Amino acid sequence: YGSTITTAPLGTLTESAIATRGYHILALWTHGFSESMKTHVPTSCENLTYYAQVTEVPNDLLETERVVQQAANPFEIVACLAGGEAGVDFADALSEQLGVRTNGTDIPNRRDKKLQQELIRDKGMRSVRQAGGTKFQDVEEFLRTEEYPVVLKPVESAG
Repeated sequence: YGSTITTAPLGTLTESAIATRGYHILALWTHGFSESMKTHVPTSCENLTYYAQVTEVPNDLLETERVVQQAANPFEIVACLAGGEAGVDFADALSEQLGVRTNGTDIPNRRDKKLQQELIRDKGMRSVRQAGGTKFQDVEEFLRTEEYPVVLKPVESAG
């Protein structure tokens, strides 16, 4: 089996499921990830061990690729996944660089929930009715005409 890179790994059930299938999990900590978060392991993943752990080389995707390739040796890297919100953008860029299946970097700010809904609607899929803005006036008409309850969400975060 090969190696799977998880950026900003948080000891998720996804990582555990991948490991039980015989893949080696390589933890790639994104630059700036706190030391205390690196030691957090949910009880559901307490038996999860990483084949290797490395840290992103700040502002140098090619050097980070070299570091993860070296850490994965002798195994082939077969996937690169985000283990948490903080790793989404970097997982997209690194998976694209590695040539493995990827969401890619063509979509700017892919974590923007409003943009996600617009993209799936444009592909003919069912999406939510929504309004967005940076001030109340931007969404006031929507709130006055939409049936309640409504859900308010930030466009970018795990909220």
